[in-house]
Amino acid sequence: MKKSTTRRTPRILAVLVLAIAAVAAFGVAAFGASSTPAIQTFTPRSANQITNLDVLRQQIRNYYGDPNGTGTFGTNSNYAKEAESVASDGSHWLAAKAHHSDRGKQQAIVLDVDDTTLATWNYEVASDWDYNPTTNAEYVTDQKFPAVPGMVDMVKKAAQEGYAIFFLTGRPASQEQPTLGNLTSDGVGVDAGYPDPTRLNDGEDGLFTKPAVADYPGYLKTACASDPNGSCTTIDYKSATRKHIESLGYDIVANFGDQFSDLKGGYADKTFKLPNPNYYLP
Repeated sequence: MKKSTTRRTPRILAVLVLAIAAVAAFGVAAFGASSTPAIQTFTPRSANQITNLDVLRQQIRNYYGDPNGTGTFGTNSNYAKEAESVASDGSHWLAAKAHHSDRGKQQAIVLDVDDTTLATWNYEVASDWDYNPTTNAEYVTDQKFPAVPGMVDMVKKAAQEGYAIFFLTGRPASQEQPTLGNLTSDGVGVDAGYPDPTRLNDGEDGLFTKPAVADYPGYLKTACASDPNGSCTTIDYKSATRKHIESLGYDIVANFGDQFSDLKGGYADKTFKLPNPNYYLP
């Protein structure tokens, strides 16, 4: 049941993420309680402390091996190499832990979708990093996203080793079918070639998209009751869903995501962070 139509509201460019590294040197800015931003960082004292936005965009293009912004990342780019390294680390971890659950439960892995299993670089270039839910939905519906380098082989190997495979995304429930088609193989758009997600012990399918608040299952209503308007934050939505999965008899051995909010909140033996310098989701 990743990223919903409110995925990047407000839209936070990578320049702000890079700024976090300077907190220790310059101190955290003071903000009023009613205007606290999603990202806690510092207030630059001069423009020299900020990476120029156009320069930063070019650096990101170079990192993806796409200096001219064609929308196709390089298979030998630093991005591809870094993503493949994370996938390799995950594969080694899963191989070492296979068939060694100490809880008597079926072992499983949980994977985010956008920029964890499917790369949205083509949309970032097309939109010039200006997320729009309507144009993004067209990319989702048309199944335009290729696989993140290294991840298909890692997931296939995990499935062969007996792991249950679950996808957990903040994309809305209305996008479940094209998301599944893009991840697996349905002959529409890009077929990334991931194994079909595992059907859970209670009959749920193994692709969790985010339902409308009115359609929240009980475990989300409970976990998110104190969130704004009862609408789950990313951390609460994902951690509550992982808790739900484990309550059905699974041991989540590894959780993969490109955002720290994909990984926080527990209910996984180990987490793996995929590279993503394009946006930040608190």
